[in-house]
Amino acid sequence: MLTRYETKQGIAVYKYTSDNNGNPRYIVHWLEIGLPDYVATAKTRKAGLRKIKCRAFGGGFIFSSYNIDESMKRILEILK
Repeated sequence: MLTRYETKQGIAVYKYTSDNNGNPRYIVHWLEIGLPDYVATAKTRKAGLRKIKCRAFGGGFIFSSYNIDESMKRILEILK
């Protein structure tokens, strides 16, 4: 089960399993961050987002972060 968090920007992110090194990972739906379609581009990769398809969530992007609010702020700046 995914745990839902809401960032200061009002974007819903979901806690996912940690990576092999124990770093926390989160999933955000592509519509939440204002992307026109579900496609990985150079901008999404620069923002640190990777495309993920999991049964529990559907389609979205995954990123690793210790501070969700600051990471989401940086992601949104890059995607503008």
